[in-house]
Amino acid sequence: MGKGNRRIRGHNHGIRLYGDENRDPADCYIHETLYCRHRRHCCPYPHNCCNRSYDPLRSKTSDKKGSDFVIELKDLSVQTKGFALKDISLTVQTGSCHVLIGPTGSGKTTLLEAILGLRKIQKGKILLDGKDITDMPVHERGFSYVPQDLAIFPHLSVEENIVYGIRYGTVSNKKDRYDEAIKMANLLGIAHLLKRKAVDLSGGERQRVALARALAPGHRYLLLDEPFSSLHEGMKKGLWFLLKELQKKYRLTILMVSHNIQEAFFLADFVSVMINGVIHQTDKKDLVYLYPLNLEVAKFFGIKNIFKAEIIGKENNYYKAYCRELNTEIMLPIYLFANSPDHPLIGSSITFGIRSEHIIILRPDLVMRRENLLTGIIKEIYTSGPVSTIIFEPDNSNALIEIVMPEFALSKLSPKPLMAATISLRPERLFVLR
Repeated sequence: MGKGNRRIRGHNHGIRLYGDENRDPADCYIHETLYCRHRRHCCPYPHNCCNRSYDPLRSKTSDKKGSDFVIELKDLSVQTKGFALKDISLTVQTGSCHVLIGPTGSGKTTLLEAILGLRKIQKGKILLDGKDITDMPVHERGFSYVPQDLAIFPHLSVEENIVYGIRYGTVSNKKDRYDEAIKMANLLGIAHLLKRKAVDLSGGERQRVALARALAPGHRYLLLDEPFSSLHEGMKKGLWFLLKELQKKYRLTILMVSHNIQEAFFLADFVSVMINGVIHQTDKKDLVYLYPLNLEVAKFFGIKNIFKAEIIGKENNYYKAYCRELNTEIMLPIYLFANSPDHPLIGSSITFGIRSEHIIILRPDLVMRRENLLTGIIKEIYTSGPVSTIIFEPDNSNALIEIVMPEFALSKLSPKPLMAATISLRPERLFVLR
Protein backbone atom coordinates (compact mmCIF):
# COMPACT_ATOMS: atom_id res chain seq x y z
CA MET A 1 0.00 0.00 0.00
CA GLY A 2 1.47 3.26 -0.99
CA LYS A 3 4.12 4.14 -3.52
CA GLY A 4 7.86 3.88 -3.61
CA ASN A 5 10.43 1.36 -2.56
CA ARG A 6 9.36 1.54 1.10
CA ARG A 7 5.75 0.40 0.58
CA ILE A 8 4.48 -2.65 2.47
CA ARG A 9 3.53 -5.72 0.45
CA GLY A 10 0.94 -8.17 1.65
CA HIS A 11 3.31 -11.14 1.69
CA ASN A 12 6.23 -9.65 3.56
CA HIS A 13 4.86 -9.79 7.11
CA GLY A 14 5.30 -6.10 7.74
CA ILE A 15 9.00 -5.82 6.93
CA ARG A 16 9.87 -2.47 5.39
CA LEU A 17 11.43 -2.58 1.94
CA TYR A 18 14.63 -0.70 1.27
CA GLY A 19 16.84 -0.22 -1.71
CA ASP A 20 20.44 -1.34 -1.25
CA GLU A 21 21.52 2.21 -0.61
CA ASN A 22 19.26 2.84 2.38
CA ARG A 23 18.28 -0.49 3.89
CA ASP A 24 17.97 -0.54 7.64
CA PRO A 25 20.52 -3.06 9.01
CA ALA A 26 18.25 -4.46 11.73
CA ASP A 27 15.31 -5.01 9.38
CA CYS A 28 17.61 -6.49 6.77
CA TYR A 29 19.08 -8.94 9.27
CA ILE A 30 15.67 -10.19 10.34
CA HIS A 31 14.63 -10.47 6.70
CA GLU A 32 17.70 -12.40 5.60
CA THR A 33 17.86 -14.76 8.59
CA LEU A 34 14.17 -15.49 9.04
CA TYR A 35 12.42 -14.72 5.76
CA CYS A 36 14.79 -15.57 2.92
CA ARG A 37 15.66 -19.12 3.81
CA HIS A 38 12.84 -20.83 1.94
CA ARG A 39 10.90 -18.12 0.07
CA ARG A 40 13.48 -17.65 -2.63
CA HIS A 41 11.04 -16.94 -5.44
CA CYS A 42 9.19 -14.11 -3.70
CA CYS A 43 12.03 -12.14 -2.17
CA PRO A 44 11.07 -8.43 -2.34
CA TYR A 45 14.60 -7.10 -1.83
CA PRO A 46 16.47 -5.84 -4.88
CA HIS A 47 19.70 -7.52 -3.77
CA ASN A 48 18.00 -10.93 -4.29
CA CYS A 49 19.51 -12.38 -1.13
CA CYS A 50 17.20 -15.38 -1.23
CA ASN A 51 18.86 -16.95 -4.28
CA ARG A 52 21.53 -18.54 -2.14
CA SER A 53 22.02 -21.99 -0.73
CA TYR A 54 21.15 -22.38 2.93
CA ASP A 55 23.47 -24.32 5.22
CA PRO A 56 23.03 -22.79 8.70
CA LEU A 57 26.11 -22.67 10.87
CA ARG A 58 25.04 -23.81 14.30
CA SER A 59 26.87 -24.80 17.45
CA LYS A 60 24.24 -26.00 19.91
CA THR A 61 26.46 -28.67 21.38
CA SER A 62 29.83 -28.04 19.87
CA ASP A 63 32.24 -30.95 20.15
CA LYS A 64 35.09 -28.97 18.63
CA LYS A 65 38.37 -28.96 20.42
CA GLY A 66 41.17 -26.49 19.94
CA SER A 67 40.84 -22.73 20.05
CA ASP A 68 38.97 -21.19 22.97
CA PHE A 69 38.03 -18.29 20.70
CA VAL A 70 34.66 -18.73 19.02
CA ILE A 71 34.62 -15.30 17.30
CA GLU A 72 37.84 -13.92 15.87
CA LEU A 73 38.37 -10.67 13.99
CA LYS A 74 41.67 -10.29 12.18
CA ASP A 75 42.76 -6.84 10.96
CA LEU A 76 39.19 -5.90 10.07
CA SER A 77 38.69 -2.57 8.27
CA VAL A 78 35.26 -1.09 7.49
CA GLN A 79 34.59 2.20 5.70
CA THR A 80 31.28 4.00 6.15
CA LYS A 81 30.18 7.49 5.28
CA GLY A 82 32.61 9.79 7.09
CA PHE A 83 33.85 7.07 9.45
CA ALA A 84 36.26 4.15 9.37
CA LEU A 85 37.21 1.16 11.48
CA LYS A 86 40.85 0.32 10.86
CA ASP A 87 42.69 -2.93 11.52
CA ILE A 88 40.37 -4.20 14.25
CA SER A 89 41.56 -7.44 15.85
CA LEU A 90 39.42 -9.01 18.55
CA THR A 91 38.80 -12.45 20.02
CA VAL A 92 35.68 -13.55 21.91
CA GLN A 93 36.09 -16.61 24.10
CA THR A 94 33.64 -19.49 24.01
CA GLY A 95 30.88 -19.11 26.59
CA SER A 96 31.92 -15.61 27.63
CA CYS A 97 30.11 -12.29 27.62
CA HIS A 98 32.40 -9.82 25.86
CA VAL A 99 31.27 -6.20 26.06
CA LEU A 100 32.43 -3.63 23.53
CA ILE A 101 32.25 -0.30 25.32
CA GLY A 102 33.01 3.24 24.28
CA PRO A 103 31.50 6.68 23.75
CA THR A 104 28.64 7.24 21.32
CA GLY A 105 29.84 7.39 17.73
CA SER A 106 32.99 5.34 18.29
CA GLY A 107 32.08 2.61 15.79
CA LYS A 108 30.74 -0.11 18.09
CA THR A 109 27.50 -0.70 16.18
CA THR A 110 29.33 -0.55 12.85
CA LEU A 111 31.64 -3.34 14.02
CA LEU A 112 28.69 -5.45 15.18
CA GLU A 113 26.97 -5.00 11.82
CA ALA A 114 30.17 -6.00 10.01
CA ILE A 115 30.31 -9.23 12.02
CA LEU A 116 26.67 -9.92 11.14
CA GLY A 117 27.38 -9.31 7.46
CA LEU A 118 25.35 -6.11 7.21
CA ARG A 119 28.39 -3.95 6.44
CA LYS A 120 30.86 -4.49 3.65
CA ILE A 121 34.42 -4.87 4.90
CA GLN A 122 37.42 -3.51 3.04
CA LYS A 123 39.91 -6.02 4.40
CA GLY A 124 40.44 -8.55 7.14
CA LYS A 125 38.75 -11.76 8.22
CA ILE A 126 35.89 -12.86 10.46
CA LEU A 127 36.19 -16.38 11.88
CA LEU A 128 33.50 -18.32 13.73
CA ASP A 129 34.65 -21.53 15.42
CA GLY A 130 37.71 -21.38 13.17
CA LYS A 131 35.63 -21.13 9.98
CA ASP A 132 36.06 -18.10 7.72
CA ILE A 133 32.63 -16.44 7.43
CA THR A 134 33.87 -13.13 6.01
CA ASP A 135 31.97 -13.53 2.73
CA MET A 136 29.19 -15.76 4.03
CA PRO A 137 25.59 -14.50 3.53
CA VAL A 138 23.92 -13.00 6.59
CA HIS A 139 21.40 -15.79 7.11
CA GLU A 140 24.06 -18.50 7.05
CA ARG A 141 26.29 -17.08 9.79
CA GLY A 142 24.39 -18.53 12.73
CA PHE A 143 24.12 -15.41 14.91
CA SER A 144 21.16 -14.34 17.00
CA TYR A 145 20.82 -10.55 17.08
CA VAL A 146 18.96 -7.99 19.14
CA PRO A 147 19.28 -4.51 17.60
CA GLN A 148 19.03 -1.34 19.63
CA ASP A 149 15.52 -0.56 18.40
CA LEU A 150 14.52 -4.24 18.97
CA ALA A 151 12.70 -4.44 15.58
CA ILE A 152 9.60 -5.98 17.20
CA PHE A 153 6.71 -6.30 14.71
CA PRO A 154 3.99 -4.14 16.32
CA HIS A 155 1.03 -5.67 14.44
CA LEU A 156 1.91 -9.21 15.53
CA SER A 157 1.19 -10.78 18.90
CA VAL A 158 3.95 -11.71 21.33
CA GLU A 159 3.57 -15.36 20.35
CA GLU A 160 3.77 -14.53 16.63
CA ASN A 161 6.89 -12.43 17.19
CA ILE A 162 8.63 -15.26 19.03
CA VAL A 163 7.47 -17.92 16.54
CA TYR A 164 8.73 -15.72 13.74
CA GLY A 165 12.22 -16.31 15.07
CA ILE A 166 11.92 -20.11 14.83
CA ARG A 167 9.67 -20.42 11.76
CA TYR A 168 12.58 -21.34 9.52
CA GLY A 169 14.84 -22.68 12.23
CA THR A 170 15.28 -26.19 13.60
CA VAL A 171 11.61 -26.89 14.41
CA SER A 172 9.39 -27.76 11.49
CA ASN A 173 5.71 -28.04 12.37
CA LYS A 174 3.31 -25.61 13.93
CA LYS A 175 2.88 -27.49 17.21
CA ASP A 176 6.62 -27.67 17.81
CA ARG A 177 6.94 -23.96 17.07
CA TYR A 178 4.17 -23.18 19.53
CA ASP A 179 5.74 -25.40 22.22
CA GLU A 180 9.08 -23.70 21.69
CA ALA A 181 7.46 -20.27 21.98
CA ILE A 182 5.74 -21.25 25.24
CA LYS A 183 8.98 -22.63 26.64
CA MET A 184 10.89 -19.46 25.82
CA ALA A 185 8.06 -17.22 27.04
CA ASN A 186 7.91 -19.04 30.38
CA LEU A 187 11.66 -18.73 30.80
CA LEU A 188 11.53 -14.99 30.19
CA GLY A 189 8.40 -14.37 32.27
CA ILE A 190 6.14 -13.30 29.39
CA ALA A 191 3.91 -16.38 29.00
CA HIS A 192 0.90 -14.37 30.16
CA LEU A 193 1.49 -11.91 27.30
CA LEU A 194 1.51 -14.39 24.39
CA LYS A 195 -1.78 -13.21 22.88
CA ARG A 196 -1.14 -9.51 23.45
CA LYS A 197 -0.22 -7.31 20.49
CA ALA A 198 3.36 -6.13 20.62
CA VAL A 199 2.27 -2.53 20.20
CA ASP A 200 0.66 -2.72 23.66
CA LEU A 201 3.80 -3.86 25.50
CA SER A 202 5.93 -1.86 27.91
CA GLY A 203 9.62 -1.28 27.22
CA GLY A 204 10.75 -4.11 29.47
CA GLU A 205 8.20 -6.52 27.97
CA ARG A 206 9.32 -5.63 24.45
CA GLN A 207 12.90 -6.31 25.50
CA ARG A 208 12.01 -9.78 26.75
CA VAL A 209 10.13 -10.54 23.54
CA ALA A 210 13.17 -9.48 21.50
CA LEU A 211 15.42 -11.78 23.55
CA ALA A 212 12.96 -14.67 23.21
CA ARG A 213 12.78 -14.24 19.44
CA ALA A 214 16.58 -14.08 19.18
CA LEU A 215 17.15 -17.20 21.30
CA ALA A 216 14.30 -19.35 19.99
CA PRO A 217 16.10 -20.59 16.82
CA GLY A 218 18.74 -22.22 19.03
CA HIS A 219 21.85 -20.29 18.04
CA ARG A 220 24.52 -20.05 20.70
CA TYR A 221 26.09 -16.83 19.45
CA LEU A 222 24.19 -13.76 20.63
CA LEU A 223 25.00 -10.24 19.43
CA LEU A 224 23.38 -7.38 21.37
CA ASP A 225 23.43 -3.71 20.38
CA GLU A 226 22.76 -1.58 23.49
CA PRO A 227 19.67 -3.66 24.25
CA PHE A 228 18.81 -1.96 27.55
CA SER A 229 19.59 1.67 26.72
CA SER A 230 15.96 2.82 26.63
CA LEU A 231 14.97 1.29 29.98
CA HIS A 232 14.98 2.87 33.43
CA GLU A 233 17.59 1.73 35.95
CA GLY A 234 15.40 -0.65 37.94
CA MET A 235 14.21 -2.48 34.83
CA LYS A 236 17.74 -2.60 33.40
CA LYS A 237 19.16 -4.36 36.44
CA GLY A 238 16.44 -7.01 36.38
CA LEU A 239 17.32 -7.80 32.78
CA TRP A 240 21.05 -7.84 33.57
CA PHE A 241 20.45 -10.72 36.00
CA LEU A 242 18.21 -12.44 33.46
CA LEU A 243 20.84 -12.20 30.72
CA LYS A 244 23.50 -13.72 32.98
CA GLU A 245 21.12 -16.59 33.78
CA LEU A 246 20.48 -17.16 30.07
CA GLN A 247 24.22 -17.10 29.35
CA LYS A 248 24.82 -19.81 31.93
CA LYS A 249 21.78 -21.94 31.08
CA TYR A 250 22.39 -22.05 27.32
CA ARG A 251 26.18 -21.64 27.37
CA LEU A 252 25.80 -18.55 25.21
CA THR A 253 28.71 -16.69 23.70
CA ILE A 254 27.69 -13.03 23.83
CA LEU A 255 29.18 -10.00 22.11
CA MET A 256 27.43 -6.89 23.36
CA VAL A 257 27.72 -3.20 22.57
CA SER A 258 27.20 -0.67 25.38
CA HIS A 259 28.20 2.82 26.43
CA ASN A 260 27.01 2.26 30.01
CA ILE A 261 30.09 1.59 32.15
CA GLN A 262 28.17 0.07 35.07
CA GLU A 263 26.27 -2.23 32.74
CA ALA A 264 29.44 -3.33 30.97
CA PHE A 265 31.28 -4.29 34.15
CA PHE A 266 28.23 -6.08 35.56
CA LEU A 267 27.61 -8.26 32.51
CA ALA A 268 31.06 -8.74 31.03
CA ASP A 269 33.66 -11.40 31.47
CA PHE A 270 35.88 -9.45 29.08
CA VAL A 271 35.80 -5.78 28.06
CA SER A 272 37.09 -4.01 24.96
CA VAL A 273 37.25 -0.22 24.93
CA MET A 274 36.65 1.34 21.51
CA ILE A 275 37.23 5.06 20.88
CA ASN A 276 37.12 6.74 17.46
CA GLY A 277 37.12 3.47 15.56
CA VAL A 278 40.10 2.00 17.42
CA ILE A 279 40.12 -0.68 20.13
CA HIS A 280 42.42 0.77 22.79
CA GLN A 281 42.27 -2.01 25.37
CA THR A 282 40.95 -5.56 25.71
CA ASP A 283 41.26 -7.69 28.84
CA LYS A 284 39.40 -9.33 31.68
CA LYS A 285 37.00 -6.79 33.10
CA ASP A 286 38.79 -6.51 36.45
CA LEU A 287 42.08 -5.66 34.76
CA VAL A 288 40.48 -3.07 32.49
CA TYR A 289 38.83 -1.52 35.55
CA LEU A 290 41.98 -1.44 37.67
CA TYR A 291 44.57 -0.65 35.00
CA PRO A 292 43.35 1.57 32.15
CA LEU A 293 45.97 1.35 29.42
CA ASN A 294 46.20 4.95 28.24
CA LEU A 295 44.87 8.46 28.77
CA GLU A 296 41.98 8.00 26.33
CA VAL A 297 40.66 4.98 28.24
CA ALA A 298 41.11 6.68 31.62
CA LYS A 299 39.21 9.76 30.43
CA PHE A 300 36.39 7.62 29.06
CA PHE A 301 36.03 6.01 32.49
CA GLY A 302 35.87 9.49 34.03
CA ILE A 303 39.01 9.08 36.13
CA LYS A 304 40.01 12.52 37.45
CA ASN A 305 43.13 11.73 39.47
CA ILE A 306 45.81 11.64 36.77
CA PHE A 307 49.20 13.25 37.34
CA LYS A 308 52.64 13.51 35.77
CA ALA A 309 55.80 12.57 37.65
CA GLU A 310 59.53 12.06 37.14
CA ILE A 311 61.36 8.87 38.13
CA ILE A 312 64.04 9.79 40.68
CA GLY A 313 65.12 6.42 42.06
CA LYS A 314 64.43 2.79 42.85
CA GLU A 315 63.96 1.16 46.25
CA ASN A 316 63.40 -2.57 46.63
CA ASN A 317 60.22 -3.35 44.67
CA TYR A 318 59.28 0.27 44.03
CA TYR A 319 60.17 3.12 41.74
CA LYS A 320 60.31 6.49 43.46
CA ALA A 321 58.88 9.40 41.48
CA TYR A 322 58.51 13.09 42.22
CA CYS A 323 55.11 14.57 41.37
CA ARG A 324 55.38 18.33 40.99
CA GLU A 325 51.59 18.77 40.82
CA LEU A 326 51.15 17.17 44.25
CA ASN A 327 54.49 18.42 45.58
CA THR A 328 55.37 14.99 46.95
CA GLU A 329 57.24 11.77 46.26
CA ILE A 330 55.21 8.79 45.06
CA MET A 331 56.15 5.12 45.42
CA LEU A 332 55.12 3.01 42.39
CA PRO A 333 55.29 -0.81 42.44
CA ILE A 334 57.66 -2.20 39.82
CA TYR A 335 54.98 -4.57 38.49
CA LEU A 336 53.04 -1.58 37.14
CA PHE A 337 55.68 -1.35 34.41
CA ALA A 338 55.68 -5.07 33.59
CA ASN A 339 53.83 -4.61 30.29
CA SER A 340 55.80 -1.55 29.22
CA PRO A 341 58.31 -2.00 26.38
CA ASP A 342 61.07 -0.59 28.63
CA HIS A 343 61.36 -0.03 32.34
CA PRO A 344 61.63 3.68 33.13
CA LEU A 345 65.04 5.29 33.39
CA ILE A 346 66.00 7.71 36.13
CA GLY A 347 64.83 11.13 34.99
CA SER A 348 62.13 9.81 32.65
CA SER A 349 58.58 11.17 32.80
CA ILE A 350 55.54 9.04 33.51
CA THR A 351 51.80 9.55 33.90
CA PHE A 352 50.11 7.77 36.78
CA GLY A 353 46.67 7.80 38.31
CA ILE A 354 44.30 6.31 40.85
CA ARG A 355 40.55 5.82 40.88
CA SER A 356 38.60 8.07 43.25
CA GLU A 357 37.11 5.11 45.11
CA HIS A 358 40.56 3.66 45.86
CA ILE A 359 41.80 6.60 47.94
CA ILE A 360 41.60 6.26 51.72
CA ILE A 361 40.95 9.09 54.17
CA LEU A 362 42.74 8.07 57.37
CA ARG A 363 41.30 8.61 60.82
CA PRO A 364 43.66 10.85 62.86
CA ASP A 365 44.08 8.19 65.55
CA LEU A 366 44.90 5.49 63.00
CA VAL A 367 47.51 7.22 60.86
CA MET A 368 50.41 4.80 60.59
CA ARG A 369 53.47 4.38 58.46
CA ARG A 370 52.22 4.10 54.89
CA GLU A 371 53.55 4.97 51.46
CA ASN A 372 52.09 7.90 49.55
CA LEU A 373 50.54 9.84 52.44
CA LEU A 374 49.30 13.34 51.67
CA THR A 375 48.12 15.94 54.16
CA GLY A 376 45.79 18.77 53.24
CA ILE A 377 42.25 20.05 53.64
CA ILE A 378 38.83 18.94 52.49
CA LYS A 379 37.51 21.60 50.11
CA GLU A 380 34.01 20.33 49.31
CA ILE A 381 31.69 17.38 49.95
CA TYR A 382 28.99 16.40 47.45
CA THR A 383 26.47 13.76 48.50
CA SER A 384 24.66 11.62 45.95
CA GLY A 385 22.58 8.79 47.36
CA PRO A 386 24.77 6.00 48.76
CA VAL A 387 28.10 7.68 47.95
CA SER A 388 29.75 11.05 48.48
CA THR A 389 32.38 12.83 46.41
CA ILE A 390 35.05 14.68 48.38
CA ILE A 391 37.39 17.27 46.89
CA PHE A 392 40.75 17.26 48.67
CA GLU A 393 43.53 19.85 48.30
CA PRO A 394 47.04 18.70 49.34
CA ASP A 395 49.27 21.07 51.29
CA ASN A 396 51.53 23.30 49.19
CA SER A 397 49.77 22.26 46.00
CA ASN A 398 47.21 23.74 43.62
CA ALA A 399 46.08 20.29 42.47
CA LEU A 400 42.77 18.82 43.57
CA ILE A 401 42.13 15.15 44.31
CA GLU A 402 38.71 13.55 43.93
CA ILE A 403 37.71 10.92 46.50
CA VAL A 404 34.54 8.82 46.37
CA MET A 405 33.37 7.10 49.54
CA PRO A 406 30.26 5.13 50.52
CA GLU A 407 28.06 6.79 53.10
CA PHE A 408 28.66 4.15 55.79
CA ALA A 409 32.43 4.79 55.62
CA LEU A 410 32.00 8.54 55.49
CA SER A 411 29.79 8.54 58.59
CA LYS A 412 32.68 7.10 60.64
CA LEU A 413 34.92 10.02 59.67
CA SER A 414 32.39 12.87 59.87
CA PRO A 415 34.42 15.13 57.54
CA LYS A 416 33.52 18.77 57.00
CA PRO A 417 34.67 21.40 54.51
CA LEU A 418 38.01 23.04 55.47
CA MET A 419 38.80 20.17 57.83
CA ALA A 420 42.42 18.98 57.84
CA ALA A 421 42.86 15.39 56.69
CA THR A 422 45.43 12.80 55.68
CA ILE A 423 44.87 10.57 52.68
CA SER A 424 46.67 7.54 51.26
CA LEU A 425 47.27 6.89 47.57
CA ARG A 426 47.77 3.18 48.08
CA PRO A 427 50.59 1.92 45.83
CA GLU A 428 48.74 -1.28 44.94
CA ARG A 429 45.85 0.81 43.58
CA LEU A 430 47.94 3.07 41.34
CA PHE A 431 48.14 2.60 37.58
CA VAL A 432 50.63 3.89 35.01
CA LEU A 433 49.44 5.08 31.59
CA ARG A 434 51.31 4.44 28.40
